[in-house]
Amino acid sequence: MTMKRYLLLAVLGLSACDTPAEISAGKKLDAACMEGDIQACAAVQQRVDARNQALATTAAGF
Repeated sequence: MTMKRYLLLAVLGLSACDTPAEISAGKKLDAACMEGDIQACAAVQQRVDARNQALATTAAGF
């Protein structure tokens, strides 16, 4: 594997790391969405979209 591939894997791995507070908030939003809270579902979708965009942008840079 080339150095560029290792760097890409490291960046993608680090960008996927959430703090304990982010994990907790995510779990609460997920639970609220599962209970039918439309606003929580919208927040979950925004979180997923933002993460996907960040990963796509990072990957495109390599």
